[in-house]
Amino acid sequence: MILSPAFGIMGILYAIVMIAVAVLAVYALVLAIIYLRLRIAELKRTAPPRNNPPVR
Repeated sequence: MILSPAFGIMGILYAIVMIAVAVLAVYALVLAIIYLRLRIAELKRTAPPRNNPPVR
């Protein structure tokens, strides 16, 4: 008696592939967050100060 497709070889391979896709998606999300934090910090360093009035 087959309880579920997950008990067959195709179900096991499908589960492995889905886990790999989920891990890669999380990895890409972490890389994007790190990149954006570094980019925002770089833009803040190079931006002119906002609280100083222009000199006339």
